[in-house]
Amino acid sequence: MLAKIKFPYRRRNQRLNAALRISLPDQVQGRTINVSATGVSFEVIADDIDTFRPGTIIPFEISTVNTTHESKLKDLRLSGEGIIVSRAVVGKTTDSGSKLNIAVQLKDKLDFWVPSIN
Repeated sequence: MLAKIKFPYRRRNQRLNAALRISLPDQVQGRTINVSATGVSFEVIADDIDTFRPGTIIPFEISTVNTTHESKLKDLRLSGEGIIVSRAVVGKTTDSGSKLNIAVQLKDKLDFWVPSIN
């Protein structure tokens, strides 16, 4: 007989709650709310909310700064694409557009790279 495994939380993947810089197509910039192995939740300000319709596949890049063992700062980048699973309008801004919360399910693992200094 197989035992049923109960997870203490609804999600099976650990989420990192962090405000990291995220870049999307058409020069849209935002901040992540949390990141996991299977998805990303982020906040952006966009003038056209239909760009972020659920079901749309979007490419993105997450940037952060990491401190090495030698106490040097290195830029780290994670890039990938995912399908938008939810979109919520958080608020309206007068000149820039609407503030949106977006949840994306990753299609594949994120690509990790360090930009060259050259």
